[in-house]
Amino acid sequence: MATASRPDYLLSGLLAAAVHVGLFLFLVVGFTWNRKPPEPVDVTLWRDTAPVAVRPAPTPVLPRVVEPPAPPPVETPPVTLPPPVPSKVVSAPEPKPKPKPKPKPEPKVEPKREPKPADISLEQKQREREQQKLRREALVEEARKLAEQRQIERVKREDAMRQAAEQKRIDDERKRQDDARRLEETKRRTEEERQVREVAAVRARADAEAVTAKARADAEVSRAAQAAAKAAAEEKAKLAAAIKRIRDAVHDKVVIPPGVNGNPQAEFDVRLLESGAIATVQLTKTSGATAYDAAVERAINAAAPFNIADYRDLMSKLRDLHLVFRPRD
Repeated sequence: MATASRPDYLLSGLLAAAVHVGLFLFLVVGFTWNRKPPEPVDVTLWRDTAPVAVRPAPTPVLPRVVEPPAPPPVETPPVTLPPPVPSKVVSAPEPKPKPKPKPKPEPKVEPKREPKPADISLEQKQREREQQKLRREALVEEARKLAEQRQIERVKREDAMRQAAEQKRIDDERKRQDDARRLEETKRRTEEERQVREVAAVRARADAEAVTAKARADAEVSRAAQAAAKAAAEEKAKLAAAIKRIRDAVHDKVVIPPGVNGNPQAEFDVRLLESGAIATVQLTKTSGATAYDAAVERAINAAAPFNIADYRDLMSKLRDLHLVFRPRD
């Protein structure tokens, strides 16, 4: 029984070891397959007019490392242990632990190997093709920019010419308007000066006529004033003569009573009729001597009617008289 179980155990162990070795080889081959990264291409361009932007070389893309799937667990067939032998103790082999999944290997930078002449020629041609492509693209870009610049300059020139033509038209129109305005201003100023001269002439004639008229008016006013003054003076003298005649008539009738001392003054308001008769007599201010006041009032009544026939034209002024009497006058 022990002899029949041992070959099965060894077969199982060998099978497990073969599976692990195969898995390891698969990992190594898969990890190192096509690990060479693309080499960067250095491109240098020269241009006389303007610098051309050179696109940077593409970043080498590292191959994505695909982690191989974990190997399936190997089933270990059940082992039947032989019965213990008194003379020799055979211990059963410990079961191997299941393999732990390996961590994702980090990409290793392999030392740059010396390229073969064929690889060098291929890389050189590839580099030259890239450079030619970049030069063509740079020339196309430069031509495009130059065409754009020429288009911009042409548009600017056309705009400048159009603006210059428009400005010239505006200047010509402004000059024409200025000339027309100056001509109109000259005509207007000439007409205004003519009107001013005419107005000045009319005003001068009017002033001369006004001066003449004023002189005549002043002469008339002067003559009228002189005549009025003369008439007033004559009227005043005539009125004074009329009043003096009335006062003298009254004064001749006054009988001064005894006991009147000094020269007291008595004032009376007398209203006359056109006939010279007295309408009313009123004492307005006493002399302080009642007897003298009464004597004067009697004399006024006795002298009426007054002889004022020669002064009928002054009756409006002789109608109301204010007479003053003193005994010593």
